[in-house]
Formats: sequence, structure tokens, C-alpha cells
Amino acid sequence: MKQTKRFLLSLMALFACTIMYAQSDITGTVVDETGEGVIGATVMEKGTSNGTVTDFEGNFKIKVKAGTVLVFSYIGYDKQELPAQNGMKVTLKDNAAQLAEVVVTGYQVQRKADLTGAVAVMDMKGAKSESDPNMLNSMQD
Repeated sequence: MKQTKRFLLSLMALFACTIMYAQSDITGTVVDETGEGVIGATVMEKGTSNGTVTDFEGNFKIKVKAGTVLVFSYIGYDKQELPAQNGMKVTLKDNAAQLAEVVVTGYQVQRKADLTGAVAVMDMKGAKSESDPNMLNSMQD
């Protein structure tokens, strides 16, 4: 009886391990409409945080079960949801309307619509000609 219990528990553990490792590596390529690889495109398993990004040639490798829905996205392109299969070639379609005007501010980039506060432009010719070594003093009115 004791040996039968051990055998059944071992068999259940084996099945659990098999189910856990049933995922396989799905590979593929993400390209744009011209056929060029999209660098840094996001490939995510739908509904999870499991994901990856494409390399310099648009190639990706992700560990999921075949048939799982993958979401492909990149800035300026339409999102696509496709079932996972090995050797995928995904073509992202251009979406220029999605791109918004961008403003560069100091250390970060923001959309112009999200920018709050005052924005000013300083003429650097006057600041260079002043003898004051402190740039902040030359920026004051």
C-alpha cells in the first residue's frame, strides 16, 4: 500500500512537471511594410506580463505554448494579435495618425499636449557675450 501511494505521488509530480514545461520557444520576425526588421518591437503574451522585444534584425524568441495569442506593438504602427506558431513573420502596418508632436525638455521627452507650465526660448548669443561665469545669472531678465 505504501509503495502504491509513493508511485501515484511520483506519477502526479511527473505529470505536473510535464504540464509546467509544455511551453516551447516560439521564434519569428517582425517587419514593417517595406520588409525591414523592426528593432525594439514589443511581443507580449496576451493577458500576461510574459514578453520580449525584437533584436536589431526584428527577430524575437518567446517561451509560450503554440496557439497562445501574442500581441505585437511598436510606436507608429497598429497593434496586431496573432496566434503563436514557430517561424512567424509579422508585418506591422504604419499608423502615422498615432504619432503625436513631441517636445524635448531637459532630461526627458513629453508629448506637447501633456506639457504643463511655461515654456520659454532663450537667445544664447546674449548669454555668451556677458562676462558673468554663472549661466543662471545671464538667464535672468
